[in-house]
Amino acid sequence: MSDVVMCGPLGDIARQAGLQDGIHTEDVYAAALCWWAAAVAPSAVLPVGHMEWPCLVWGAFLADDARPPLVTALATAGMDSSRFRRLTSHHDITTADRLRAAWRRSARSTRPGTGFSLLLTGSPVKHRPSRTFSDDSLAYALRTAWDGDEYRNLEHQRRSRAGGQAGEAPRIGVLWEMPAGDWRYRAQTEAASSSRFLVFRRKTVIPGAALPGRRIVPVASQAVEGLARIYDSLSHQQVQFTMTGEAAAKFWPVQLSAARFDDQESLPEDQFVRLDAHTHRIAAALALAEDTDVITGGHIEAAWSLVARSGRDRARLLCPDALDLVGGILDGIGGQVRTATGSPQALPLGELFPPGGLHAVSAPAAVPASGVRDRKGRVRRDGAVVQDVKDWYGNQCQMCGSVLGIPGPRQTISEGAHIRPLSQGGPDYTGNVLCLCPNCHTQFDQGGLYLTDDLRVVETVTGTVRQRLETEPGHDVGLEYVRWHRARWARYIQPVRQTRGGR
Repeated sequence: MSDVVMCGPLGDIARQAGLQDGIHTEDVYAAALCWWAAAVAPSAVLPVGHMEWPCLVWGAFLADDARPPLVTALATAGMDSSRFRRLTSHHDITTADRLRAAWRRSARSTRPGTGFSLLLTGSPVKHRPSRTFSDDSLAYALRTAWDGDEYRNLEHQRRSRAGGQAGEAPRIGVLWEMPAGDWRYRAQTEAASSSRFLVFRRKTVIPGAALPGRRIVPVASQAVEGLARIYDSLSHQQVQFTMTGEAAAKFWPVQLSAARFDDQESLPEDQFVRLDAHTHRIAAALALAEDTDVITGGHIEAAWSLVARSGRDRARLLCPDALDLVGGILDGIGGQVRTATGSPQALPLGELFPPGGLHAVSAPAAVPASGVRDRKGRVRRDGAVVQDVKDWYGNQCQMCGSVLGIPGPRQTISEGAHIRPLSQGGPDYTGNVLCLCPNCHTQFDQGGLYLTDDLRVVETVTGTVRQRLETEPGHDVGLEYVRWHRARWARYIQPVRQTRGGR
């Protein structure tokens, strides 16, 4: 029996399309989720703290042999652009220029002021006689789109500021189908991008499930008709999601999932840091498919079951020797999800995940395109980012004010401290970096010190407020990273007590 919970009309569509030879219902279900999320993305966002996540679910479906395309299976079941007119499909977009051209083509046929989506299918990888090629500019554009920032190139940004016709910024969905080797190549060269995808090794069809010699009559099922009606009703509105207390309780262990994979040296870096965002987005898409804006505990459980399957497939592809380790962690989280209970009352997401609360664990931010990589393709510190911050403060610690003097031409030294570490999805830019002395850096990294929303330095164990973090006018410290750090050490934080030393 499958561990993936297929629910709602998307599950019905998957079971129907899965009758075709060589297609597993779980794969069709995951593909249908990617397709549906792309369709409704212009009308659906998820507010978490000061951020807004688009309701985008991206999938990469991998097989080393020729199998029936999932996009074709969905179209056969009735999921095509004739019924969802603001969603257009674009095959084998391999460069940022091709992505912009696809956007322009779709914008020309879209009513002004109406949101629309692009669905990228096929593969982003080019094979040339001399080498395999993957466009870094395309990867950066996709990271921006997944994080919820409007995808616009510089030309359109300038036209928009000047009052010209820049056109609508689309939402971008992705449903890639490619050989497993192409995905490994992308994961090694674009870790920040690959973690934004659900990865699936396509399964062979369950024996006896297919009907040899029979194919589905290409007419829309009742489930697709229902989705089309929901889609039409969303065309001129913005969905404001709510979540039940039970769903929030089930989502909490998923929010902490990145910490479960932290410091596991046998696992590839940054590949298991976004399981919470994937779960949240899938649950929202499932809710909309059932014509509701309330995310329930059932939606969270169903979403996690698919995320867990993807996590195992990711491990099989990138770290097969650690499959038992990954499976154990995923099973532990799944057990907590299933047993968590809470109130059936629904609350707006902004109240469940307030900007200043310890439970506001925001989605990992995009790693800038200029991130420096080592020989294994892992993002490492960009020395120029750290040096900029240290230069702003003249090597003076932002937390304690000390300046560490040394003999020689350098005279003073300090350390650049990432608030959210790069190994846990933190970006390498100045808003995520502090200038600290070695002592404060060590205490901050190990949870001995944390920052409040008004940037006061607090001792975690005693709750003593030291002083306010020194900040230069040009140094915009990202509160989302401050909150992530505080949430990480929340179980050790004591009630704050003001002392004379606080300012």
